[in-house]
Amino acid sequence: MKVTVRDYKILQTIEPNVLEEHLQTTDWQKVALVYENTLIWHKKDDNGQLFEIKQPLRQEFDAPQLMGEAIKTLEIVENRSQLEILSDLITSLPNVEIQGWINKLHGEASGTCQVIVMGFVVGKLRKIHLELRESDYQLALKAYEERSPVTCFGDLIKENDCFVLKNPRDFALLTEA
Repeated sequence: MKVTVRDYKILQTIEPNVLEEHLQTTDWQKVALVYENTLIWHKKDDNGQLFEIKQPLRQEFDAPQLMGEAIKTLEIVENRSQLEILSDLITSLPNVEIQGWINKLHGEASGTCQVIVMGFVVGKLRKIHLELRESDYQLALKAYEERSPVTCFGDLIKENDCFVLKNPRDFALLTEA
């Protein structure tokens, strides 16, 4: 099944420089600058077919539309799903719910604890790091020991190829949510 990414809010979170880095590392060629706000990139496939991507330079009104078009083109050229591509390009998702299983738990009941949750970020299984308050430690420990799924809300940020949930809140066992 093919999934088409159309969510304006998610497309708006893609930083233009992240798309640019992706295009550079996958051998796309910059060919033009249009109106000082859009770069045009070209790439030929093995059959000589020319593809074009318009990369916005700033988060303006048409940036999410251009990002959506870029992801559609990359889906064809890279032969990957739009969700896989989006997962590589996402650097932040504000006010998001994560769900998953606690993979690692460091800390003690008398302070904050560091937690790694295995959960899905835009359809791809990822490690998500978060720091829980002392009051959530016992619940996290129970979830870890019983392999129970958990849920938590916060701001998901990509830092050095790792996802971190900042400002975590409403941590709960998924079965109790």
